[in-house]
Parts: sequence; structure tokens; C-alpha cells
Amino acid sequence: MSWLEVDPGLLAIVGERLTAAIEVVDQVKDERDSLKGLVSDCGHPGVHDASCEFLDQWAYGVGCLKDDAKALADMLSLAGRVYLDMETQIAESFGG
Repeated sequence: MSWLEVDPGLLAIVGERLTAAIEVVDQVKDERDSLKGLVSDCGHPGVHDASCEFLDQWAYGVGCLKDDAKALADMLSLAGRVYLDMETQIAESFGG
């Protein structure tokens, strides 16, 4: 028989960090047009075009991943709370 050891606090921390990463993704995605403006005078049209294409593709890709990442962050945070609640109930049932 193998045991699975879970650290509820660590689950919550991972969920919080993932949520923070999603917020950064939103900021960059929202600033995509401003970032494109920063490369408008880069001196070579190919660099400008490549940078803009990268920003567009990156924004699309993270948009696809964002919902899944948010769901995972929510599930990790919920799992941490459930484990803590269960441990508390078990301890209380044994009188402490």
C-alpha cells in the first residue's frame, strides 16, 4: 500500500501563485498594443513585424490557457481548504 501525503498549505500557495501569474498574463495581454508601439521605431521593419506577430500569437496562446489555469488554481485552493477542514474535523472527533 502506498500513501499520498498532501500539504494543504502548499496547495493553497501554488493556487495563489498560479492566480498571480494569470494576473500578469492579463496585464501583458491588455498592454499588447502599447508594447507594439514600443517596437515601432526599432529601425528595421522585419524586427517590428516579427515582434508584433509574436505579441499577437503569444496573446492568443495565453488566452487559450488562461481559463484552464484559472480552473486549476481554483481547484488547488479548494483542495487545500477541503484537506484542512477534513483534518480539523478528524482532530475534533478525537477530542482535540
